[in-house]
Amino acid sequence: MAELDLTLLRKGASELRDYQLAAASEALKGGTLLVMPTALGKTFVAAMVAAHVLAKSPKKILFLTPTKPLAMQQAKRMRELLEVPSEQVMVVTGEIAPEKRAANYSSARIVCGTPQSVENDVLTRRLSLSEFSLIVFDEAHRAIGGYSYSFLGKQAKESGALILALTASPSSKVEKIREICENLGIERIEIKTESDEDVREYAQKIKTDWEFVELPQELLGLRDILQEQLSECLQSIKKDGYLETADLRRVNKRTLLALRPIMAKDIPKSYGSLSMLARTMNYMHAIDLLESQGVASLYEFLVGLKQREEKTKAVQAILADHRYAKLLARTQTLKEGGFEHPKMKRMREIAGAAVREGKSVIVFAHFRDSVSEIEKQLNADGVRAEQLVGMSGDGGMSQKEQHALLEKFRAKEFDVLVATSVAEEGLDIPSVDLVVFYEPVPSEIRLIQRRGRTGRMHAGSVIILVTKGTKDEAFLWISRAREKKMRETLHGLRGELSRKKQKSLGDYSAS
Repeated sequence: MAELDLTLLRKGASELRDYQLAAASEALKGGTLLVMPTALGKTFVAAMVAAHVLAKSPKKILFLTPTKPLAMQQAKRMRELLEVPSEQVMVVTGEIAPEKRAANYSSARIVCGTPQSVENDVLTRRLSLSEFSLIVFDEAHRAIGGYSYSFLGKQAKESGALILALTASPSSKVEKIREICENLGIERIEIKTESDEDVREYAQKIKTDWEFVELPQELLGLRDILQEQLSECLQSIKKDGYLETADLRRVNKRTLLALRPIMAKDIPKSYGSLSMLARTMNYMHAIDLLESQGVASLYEFLVGLKQREEKTKAVQAILADHRYAKLLARTQTLKEGGFEHPKMKRMREIAGAAVREGKSVIVFAHFRDSVSEIEKQLNADGVRAEQLVGMSGDGGMSQKEQHALLEKFRAKEFDVLVATSVAEEGLDIPSVDLVVFYEPVPSEIRLIQRRGRTGRMHAGSVIILVTKGTKDEAFLWISRAREKKMRETLHGLRGELSRKKQKSLGDYSAS
């Protein structure tokens, strides 16, 4: 184990744990991907490595993180954890003028910044990564494709800086993890889990339950109509030669999205098929809303089709179908009669019971309409709930509004935060007692991120609501299988990188 110099680590700022010391020591040996659940202290490991490097080198530290709120959060943590003058820990984001950023770089010892801003400054020569002895990539699973981490990782390798990449969830796909490692110059993978012997005593238990509900007859009747329409569209696309089967069980959105570029090559012959494909996607979306969200979400979608200012041929065809009027009328009747998806009823019971016990709660939902409906229903029950959504589109929230809302949540001015995927990553969100998934997610990364919102300081709970016989069930098993596969893949790659390193050393010794 490499000897750590922790003279610049603020005494008493955080408990020194053996597994963190071991991870930090490993990170000093070369480019390291540290995979560790949120509650186990990835940032503290990074702070220990930073303390050592600052004590040994006059160069600066660069801490990259995807969003401004996270950059500010990490700067705050570095000031708390390290014996470095507060004014020498600087935040660099796109909201700061380039000239001011240049001044910040010159006076800082630690720079916490967003990758897009830093990339821009490297390209315009306001900054050279050779000024840094350590570069930390937070949320390192983003280092794929054209994201700024990929460019900065290559620059970091050339600069000779020590690289430390942090994530709770890289991917279950070996090719994606390889790409992350290649882009960031990773030579070793360090994995820590709650079940590791040296971690077990510190890990807070997170109890996960899956609650299954049945679609009631009222919703099954609506689904029958939508599936009939969907089947007709698939039969038409099959007849045009673009599908081998029109079986609803064997055709999914991914299959249909892959048809678009194929049909585009056949224009103008394929105009009718493209319009039919658009109708198909609308029906699939309507079924998804019905099965996993409920009457209110389906009603908003159906009304939205009618209210579109510019209606495509596909939308015009949907509205002209006599079954549209029947669907809209029946959905409206159910909505006005107070009928709700059984998941909504169960979510209200779960959240209400938790709040009565003095617990804080996050409810995750995929669609904004669902978030709004959940917030409305909880407040109607006397539960103080507020919604958190992303910045894009109508009804979006600015970063300032998001920050203000989260400060209210931190101050316990309300009990339940109802959020879209924006709360999974990139924001400084307080740990809660209970996380509710209104629907499962098919991604192992999103599963781990959502679950990581609880169990930081004390034991937490996760409840995932699942509608039987729908995509909900498929998504549940997919994410669980992918999480297991991710762990297996990481362990395999760790061994592969270790063998490659040993071989390189052997070749060097023999030369």
